[in-house]
Amino acid sequence: MWTFPRPSARAGRRTPRRWWVIFLFLLVCPPALLAQADAEPSNPFSQVSPPTPLTVGGKLRFYLKATYGPGALASKAASSGLNQWLDSPDEWGQGMKGYRRRYASAVGHSTINNSIRFGIGAALREDPRYFPSERKGFLPRMGHALASTFVTRTDSGGRAFAVSRFGGAFGSAFISNSWRPAGEDTTNHALGRAGITLALGAGMNVFREFWPDMRRVSRPR
Repeated sequence: MWTFPRPSARAGRRTPRRWWVIFLFLLVCPPALLAQADAEPSNPFSQVSPPTPLTVGGKLRFYLKATYGPGALASKAASSGLNQWLDSPDEWGQGMKGYRRRYASAVGHSTINNSIRFGIGAALREDPRYFPSERKGFLPRMGHALASTFVTRTDSGGRAFAVSRFGGAFGSAFISNSWRPAGEDTTNHALGRAGITLALGAGMNVFREFWPDMRRVSRPR
C-alpha cells in the first residue's frame, strides 16, 4: 500500500536514491495494469443480452484474483519498492528486511480490503466488475469512469452507492494501524490511506475505460 513519505528520523543522514527501484517500478507496473485490465470482461453493453450476474463463488474468485493474482502481486511489489526508495516508513529500515515488511504490509492491506469488499458486496448483491460507458466522447467516458468509484452496478442491473468499496478502503486503512509504526497509526494517517486507496481505484477505472482504445490504436495495421 502506498503511504505518505515523512522526513527520515535519522537526522543528518540522506536516504540514498536507488534508481534501480524506479526502473523496477516502471518495468513491473505497466504489465501489472495490463494484466488486470485484460482480466476484466469486454464491454457488456455491446451484447444483446444484459451481463450475467456473478454468483457468490464468482465474486470470491474475482476478489481472490484481485488480491493474489500475478498482476496484483506485481503491482504490490512495485509500490513496495517505491516506498523502499522513499524510505517510508523509515522505522522499517532498508535492505531486504525493510522491503519484506513493506511488501507484507501491502499484501495484508489488500487482503483486508478485498475481504471486506467481498463480504459487503455479497450481502448487498453488488457487482464488483467495471462496466465501460455506453457513451462516446472523452469527457462523458471519463466522467463515467470516475463516477464508478462511487456508484456500483447491482446484480439486478440497477445502480447503488459503492458501499463495499468505501467499507473496504476505510476498514483496511484503520485495521492496518495495528501494524503501522508509531506516528503512522493515527486517524489522520488512516484517512489518508483510505483516500489513496479510493484514488487508485478511480485511476484503475480510467485505465480500464480507455485501455481497449489504446490497445486498438497500438495494433499494427
